[in-house]
Amino acid sequence: MNYADKKGVLLVNLGTPKSPTTEDVRVYLKEFLSDRDVIRMPRILWLPLLNFVILRSRPAKSAELYKKVWTEWGSPLLYNTYLQAGLLKKKFENSENDEFFVDVAMRYGSPSIESKLLQLVKSGYRKIIILPMFPQYSTTTTRSIARKIDEIAKDNKLLNDVKIRFIKDFHDHELYIDACCDSIRDYQQKFGQPEKLLLSFHGIPESYVGADEPYRDQCLMTANLIATRLSLKKKEYEVAFQSRFGRAEWIKPYLAERLERLPNENVKNIQVFCPGFSSDCLETIEEIGEESRELFMESSGKEFGFIPCLNGSTKFITLIEDLVINNEKHTIDFRTLF
Repeated sequence: MNYADKKGVLLVNLGTPKSPTTEDVRVYLKEFLSDRDVIRMPRILWLPLLNFVILRSRPAKSAELYKKVWTEWGSPLLYNTYLQAGLLKKKFENSENDEFFVDVAMRYGSPSIESKLLQLVKSGYRKIIILPMFPQYSTTTTRSIARKIDEIAKDNKLLNDVKIRFIKDFHDHELYIDACCDSIRDYQQKFGQPEKLLLSFHGIPESYVGADEPYRDQCLMTANLIATRLSLKKKEYEVAFQSRFGRAEWIKPYLAERLERLPNENVKNIQVFCPGFSSDCLETIEEIGEESRELFMESSGKEFGFIPCLNGSTKFITLIEDLVINNEKHTIDFRTLF
């Protein structure tokens, strides 16, 4: 099989600074917070605030958090995404499937989407599948990746004859729900059943919700499918949203508020799982595993369990394999997203 017949596959995640230093975190945050899909304030108001206020104070604080989770292989997000790519490659090798070449890119930071796309094209690939590693579609993540690809394609004639297909979401895919439920069951077999399971998703501003933003609905759909598969009663689980930033109203309920109130509702043994994150990262390891645990315990909670993300779980890799192999069924033209 020649390169023209083979397909390049890019697993695209959010991104990470090169190192947990203040300067590298500043570079990363500047790219991330300059994205119009992420921050939708008028540029004339936002950019001065970003450059002269936020980027002077926030990078040092964020760098300290990154230092807590940094590994010998770099950030957990980068490590876990490469782990997933490596396991997928091995799966293809074991089945003697040489149709796909798998690699990793980040929306912000490196390895960049542009560098990986051009590398694939220069290697001879004329069919490329983009898989954003976000189960639920959001304009702040998946559409942002689609816009970036469009921008790259317009700036590089090398991509003129390349067919790029795009996987929009997999929030209700049976294998994804199975993978989530298996992770929850495995954890509970070791640590027992909680009084309540919290399914925590990353939040977005309430003002972003609209006809083009199905994120909240998809999160609720995922949660309902997980609860149904696990035979959970309504009182045994709930959905919350984390990582609120700024003063604007975000989609609710806020995880932090629920963590404070649950002990007063006589719920003192909880576990938290984050179905919207395919890989453990700063927002799960530090925000959930450390900050949320501390908040709950200080609010008179007794037991707090953090269930790791899907990472390299067997069923999650099987899900990715299915999305890639059956790409004609799962992919769309990325330009239809904007």
